[in-house]
Amino acid sequence: MKQEVTEYYKKKGFVTVYVFVNNESRKMVQLIKPDGTRFTTSYAKYLYTSHYQCDVNKDEHIDHINGDKTDDRIENLQKISGTYNRQKDHVIKEMLLLTCPVCGKEFLFEKRNLNSHPNPCCSRKCGGIKSHWKTD
Repeated sequence: MKQEVTEYYKKKGFVTVYVFVNNESRKMVQLIKPDGTRFTTSYAKYLYTSHYQCDVNKDEHIDHINGDKTDDRIENLQKISGTYNRQKDHVIKEMLLLTCPVCGKEFLFEKRNLNSHPNPCCSRKCGGIKSHWKTD
């Protein structure tokens, strides 16, 4: 969908802007100069740079504060480092403190793995010993 170019991008020489949705359901923009040069960026970055009249360098990202990547309201956008943006979405693993049934040693075990390993051991060595136990 064609839109009016913001003043910030008019100063940079762009005359046309098209907004479209990519395959991840995110809005993108394609900016076009009179000579046909094209530049594509996220709609969030386009809005942020237009509103704050600033460039975003390659080491920075425009982040959605509430985590909804389709919520492109200016108050939901912030500039952060690319490193932080990649790290902030990692889920913290929930760990359990268990006692090994073979040697009695305490060890940490990921809670999500309890379904597939209902009675885990602290090591492969202890696991091998336990697998030879007779169960009557």
